[in-house]
Amino acid sequence: MNEWILRVMPLPMRSHLPVQAPATVDLARFRIRIVAPPERPGARLTGARQCTYDVGPVRILALDSANPHGGVGGSFDTEQLAWLVQEVERARDRYVVVASHDGSRTLTSTANATGKPPRVCADEVISVLLARAHVIGWISNTIHERSGRRHGDVAHGFWEIPGATIGYGAPLAGGLAVSAEQRHLHRVVVMRGVLSGEAAPNWELKDPLPEVSGERLAELARQ
Repeated sequence: MNEWILRVMPLPMRSHLPVQAPATVDLARFRIRIVAPPERPGARLTGARQCTYDVGPVRILALDSANPHGGVGGSFDTEQLAWLVQEVERARDRYVVVASHDGSRTLTSTANATGKPPRVCADEVISVLLARAHVIGWISNTIHERSGRRHGDVAHGFWEIPGATIGYGAPLAGGLAVSAEQRHLHRVVVMRGVLSGEAAPNWELKDPLPEVSGERLAELARQ
């Protein structure tokens, strides 16, 4: 593994939320941090530049977005994009959260070596993620708005979540909690900061895995 290093720390599951309806299932709780290489762009590019990590029914797909060829911001190479497509397809029975240092606003570096395939920037990544309904989030450190950004429409899409873990009011300072909640005739997936109060942002989506029973979700959460 090169020195971009993904650090994921699963957090203890609570037996119940402070105000929890009977139809709410607490799915996963974890802290995540992506440590950039000591020298950017693209220092020490030996070893894997992507990895997977499961926390209950949530699969985290993390990628190093530093561009070894320079430029402003970051980007992925074509091998990383192929890996991302493959891993998202393999995780159709899970909720997928993608993580990278650069988000949609800074995944913009097209700098490249002569003869190399074009670098993969934000628009292509967003298109890939929107094509897979079970992608629910993209954690990125370069998004600093507390509210995050919604990609897609009311029926389908995912949230780009501010990944900063330090600083006043950082939404993910205590980690991310993911739950499934029954709302009248449909179920929603809710993502929220572990330490967030009621005034903090919640990121909600229509559940992309409605065929999975609440009992099965609870079983996966305990694994």
